[in-house]
Amino acid sequence: CFSPPLPGLPAHFGKMSSATGGGDGAAKIDMDLYSRQIGTFGLETMGKLVQMKVLISGLRGLGVETAKNLILAGPAAVALHDDELVEMRDLGSNFYLQEADVGSRTRAEASMTQLAQLNPYVSVSVLSGPISEEVLAGFSVAVFFGKSEAELIRLNELCRSRSPQVGFIAADCLGLGGCAFVDYGDAFAVRDKDGEEPRSAIVAGITQENPGTVHTHHERRHGFQDGDWVTFREVQGMSELNGSAPRQIRVTGPYSFTIEDTTGYSAYVREGIVSQVKVPSAMKFNSYKQALVQPKPEGGEDLPVPDLAKFGRSEQLHIAVQAVQRYREVNGQLPPIRDVAAAEACVQLAREINDARKAQEGALSVDEVEADVVTKVALFSRCMICPMAAFLGGIVAQEVVKFTGKYTPLHQCLYFDMFELLPSELPSDWQPLGGRYDDQVTIFGRAFQERIQSMKLFLVGAGALGCEYLKCFAMMGACCGPSGMVTVTDMDRIEISNLNRQFLFRQGDVGHPKSSTAARAAKAMNSALQIKAMEVRVGVDTEDTYDDEFWNTQDVIVNALDNVQARLYVDSRCVWFAKPLLESGTLGTKANVQVVLPFLTQSYGDSQDPPEESIPLCTLKHFPHAIEHTIEWSRDLFEQLFVESPREVNSFLVDPKAYLAKLPSEGSGTSQLAKMTIIQRMLAQRGGPFDMCVKFAVMEFQDKFHDSIAQLLHTFPLDHKTSEGALFWSGPKRPPTPLMFSAEDELHVEFVTACANLYAANLGLPRNADRAAIAAIAGGVQIARFQPKEVKIKVDDKDTTAEGCIDDEARAKQTIAELSEMSKSLPSNQPVEPAEFEKDDDTNFHVAFIAAAANLRARNYKIPEADFHKVKMTAGKIIPAIATTTAMVTGLVGCELLKVATLSSRKVEDFKNAFVNLALPLWVMSEPLPPMKTTSKDYDPVIMGPIIARPEGFTTWDKIDVDIGDATIQQLVQYLAKKHQVEVSIISQGSLCLYNAYSTASKKRLSGKVTQVWEEISKQTLSPNRTYLTLEVSATDLEEGAEVALPAIRYSYRPVGVSPNSRAPRPDEGHDAQPGPRPSRGRCPRLCPRRA
Repeated sequence: CFSPPLPGLPAHFGKMSSATGGGDGAAKIDMDLYSRQIGTFGLETMGKLVQMKVLISGLRGLGVETAKNLILAGPAAVALHDDELVEMRDLGSNFYLQEADVGSRTRAEASMTQLAQLNPYVSVSVLSGPISEEVLAGFSVAVFFGKSEAELIRLNELCRSRSPQVGFIAADCLGLGGCAFVDYGDAFAVRDKDGEEPRSAIVAGITQENPGTVHTHHERRHGFQDGDWVTFREVQGMSELNGSAPRQIRVTGPYSFTIEDTTGYSAYVREGIVSQVKVPSAMKFNSYKQALVQPKPEGGEDLPVPDLAKFGRSEQLHIAVQAVQRYREVNGQLPPIRDVAAAEACVQLAREINDARKAQEGALSVDEVEADVVTKVALFSRCMICPMAAFLGGIVAQEVVKFTGKYTPLHQCLYFDMFELLPSELPSDWQPLGGRYDDQVTIFGRAFQERIQSMKLFLVGAGALGCEYLKCFAMMGACCGPSGMVTVTDMDRIEISNLNRQFLFRQGDVGHPKSSTAARAAKAMNSALQIKAMEVRVGVDTEDTYDDEFWNTQDVIVNALDNVQARLYVDSRCVWFAKPLLESGTLGTKANVQVVLPFLTQSYGDSQDPPEESIPLCTLKHFPHAIEHTIEWSRDLFEQLFVESPREVNSFLVDPKAYLAKLPSEGSGTSQLAKMTIIQRMLAQRGGPFDMCVKFAVMEFQDKFHDSIAQLLHTFPLDHKTSEGALFWSGPKRPPTPLMFSAEDELHVEFVTACANLYAANLGLPRNADRAAIAAIAGGVQIARFQPKEVKIKVDDKDTTAEGCIDDEARAKQTIAELSEMSKSLPSNQPVEPAEFEKDDDTNFHVAFIAAAANLRARNYKIPEADFHKVKMTAGKIIPAIATTTAMVTGLVGCELLKVATLSSRKVEDFKNAFVNLALPLWVMSEPLPPMKTTSKDYDPVIMGPIIARPEGFTTWDKIDVDIGDATIQQLVQYLAKKHQVEVSIISQGSLCLYNAYSTASKKRLSGKVTQVWEEISKQTLSPNRTYLTLEVSATDLEEGAEVALPAIRYSYRPVGVSPNSRAPRPDEGHDAQPGPRPSRGRCPRLCPRRA
């Protein structure tokens, strides 16, 4: 049944690790390939997933999307089943079919080779013939697409009859409608319902009452929810809570919750940590036959409502899909495309089904069948378009992964539609022509298809999202006409960790450019795709490449970026040039879509997420109480020891005399002494041997995990009290314990091994990974006894105490003299080698050092330690990512792209922003928000007075055009006074202040040309291709003196196409400024945490 895994895996393909997932024991997992996915699923889930065997039956667009996503995820085996021969229309959604396959190969056979290439660890095979109970034997989950109702009932009963039960999923795309059904048996165990990191909080008090109330420290909200399970540790007084079984809570406030009756417990005294734990829960699923009558299972919720504008639609679709299936049973086929009589027959069948359900106790029915919904399902039930297939394919593949017990499965039905895509009138040119786009043409018409094919589209990014978008464009025919063009840019090169979700890339592509490789792979899917690949970043410094002509020729921009700064810049360009922008992002199982439409919606930059919680500096340095604190501290330690220290040495080597002359003015004596000690040590030890590196590592261990902790306890003894009389070591301040180095302790040796090798790399010495030899050397290092010092330490971030040792000022002066003498006889000025942190190379000791240091510091403070992968994800700021979420969200964006093609005839209500969390699962789609308006106010709290908006209610899309040639600042000020009745006080361009009426020096610029002043201040030369500057002004009303808010100004200093030496119009030849599309207001981009 199953072919063996692909032979000849490269030895360097990935670092293997064992994970126990049940069944036969430990499974081998490629940590490099699956690193981002493990960040989402965790190792336990991966251990279960890599042992699963999955059957996928039905390989049109939805089937191949599911298979692709699942194979990337990495189960043991995937069997493909589809005995139907390839049809030409299949090429519009199955991206692994070729024209040569039409009529000659089955869909499963034609798809297998490329699906098998996605992941060398997954055995991919083809099954043929009818599916029987024997065929299902050995599968974990069976997924069925495009089956009849009777066949699905039969298959579901077969799956249920197996022991253990085979997980059953059924799904289908019926044109612009879709459905999915999941049945995981009568008692399915969910280990982790949401996949979120367990939260913990510091206990501040517990009452003795029924129920007992737990109060948490006000440093931050506890974040628990009703029904969560928690455990307690380190509670003093009410010790009955420590180490006991998890208990369920009821939240009463952001800093409190209740537990059981505590009246019989000892009185609470102090301290304690409460931590959330994931307790398995059981879910009961109904059979497919039962769900036809009542889709709401026992204890389940009502049908999901993915679109907030379509309440009640899911129930209507439940009846509509059954009506179409009933038509199929009666007539032996689905309703013919756009067959009105067949659609009317389906409407009648829907009414009959609904009437029967009304008479059936406990059955789902609707007050009245919506004929329009049934008709839209029936007319296009044979059609499969790529965006719908991608959306549902991502969801279904994730539901398969949930069979591991991770996340909450769909319980049990999902219905979804994109009927707003339909043209308002029947297109006259809908008849299919036997081409790959037939399913799309029958829905939208040939004229619409030609418009899609002629699109000029800019795709920014060719990573996970970018690969999925390119596939979608190729399948839809976007940019596939003679005048179409998709320009894709990405500066990155392909890495092994990309292969798990960036499905256009293969092992042989590692090290090659993403953009050109993705472009080549997408063109192989559809040779008509017109595509240009670039490796030029999009930003202020590349505006000569992406100039006005480039932006003006684009029809739509699609972002596939992974950072906020780049997103904000692209958004500002779209606002300036009034271009639609389709924005999306993913974070593990979560995803979002934002549609940005000129003058109709908010732009991406109009809103911002709340800032991420930052860790106070004093918490990091002295008072950690969570593993995240120790990981961040260790990441900083890596930078200090192996990046900043070698750079300090190199700075000294460039000019020792100048360095030492400048040093006394930099920082405290303690910091000066630390720098000079590093320089002395590294210069003295450059020649080795490696034993010296081991000694350095042991001394660092002693300093960081013993001496500094002992010093902290010397300064603040365990019984130390604050000025208010409270114990100093309480709440978030956890008393630490010094660690004594032991060559017998595995973690101690891990730290010394990593530290010694990193130090050796700085000095240019060969590395040594022999842990036994290193442990032997380390065990012989003599460690001096700790002598406490009189030091000053900040107790919190508000403390103004200058930290450091009192004696260090004198010692710093002495060391400067010593270094000065040493510099006169340096044997070599050869620089040392600073490290450059690389998170994805587990052989370079970078993450190994941080992991060991973080867990040692955790031991100091009695904090639960973290595994290597958690440290890697946290220290490397790796964004968790999975293929299922990526495919799903690009399907949603693909639907929005089809709407943008007819933007001029659409209402804003047709478009959908979205937030999705596949873990729960949750879908929330809503109409985009309108652009925020700037309005006049009688009192503005910022300026503490009235403000006038001119024009009233302008938005970020509006701008003022000023076309007065290459004028002076004085002429510009006069022009604005005359045309807009304002007195200008400040003129700025981005972060540059060109004119400030309150500055005497700035007033001298009045006679200078705007362009000359800009060049003087920016120290740049304006490009000859540039014709305007984006200016912002602060001004007051000439009559009332009130502040006036104006849109950004497009100051055109040279007509388009005119060379810099040509004569420009005189200022008095200018025309009236007209409100129009405007850019984001010229501010420096806000750097705020945003969706991934």
